[in-house]
Amino acid sequence: MIKEKISEWAETTTLLEGHDRLEYLMDLAKKPTTLTSERADEKLIPGCISKIWVDVDVVDNTVFVKYDSDAMITKGIAHVIADCFNECTINDIKNIKNEDFHALGFVQLLTQQRRNGLGNLIEIIIKKAILQA
Repeated sequence: MIKEKISEWAETTTLLEGHDRLEYLMDLAKKPTTLTSERADEKLIPGCISKIWVDVDVVDNTVFVKYDSDAMITKGIAHVIADCFNECTINDIKNIKNEDFHALGFVQLLTQQRRNGLGNLIEIIIKKAILQA
């Protein structure tokens, strides 16, 4: 399910180039986030220039990701990543790697430090979900 969602998002995001892709991410960032009142230090993603907060709940083997960020592009990227994981199963998550998200085309938009933050976001979502299983 996650790989299918990644493919769906990749169809949209890879059609856009440069500035258009950044504008699209900023438009996504304008949508309400799901972690607006729970910005706690233990939910911060390390290694990211911008602040990204993420929390993961697992209910009946189904994963739910809540997120927020203080930067527009980062918030747009977090929106896409959270959507890819939302409502998947723990088994889906166990078969996912950071590299699976390269199809989204975000890596070439980001500096090295921001790439590290993106990788940490994905890894922490996976880790938090598996720990709750």
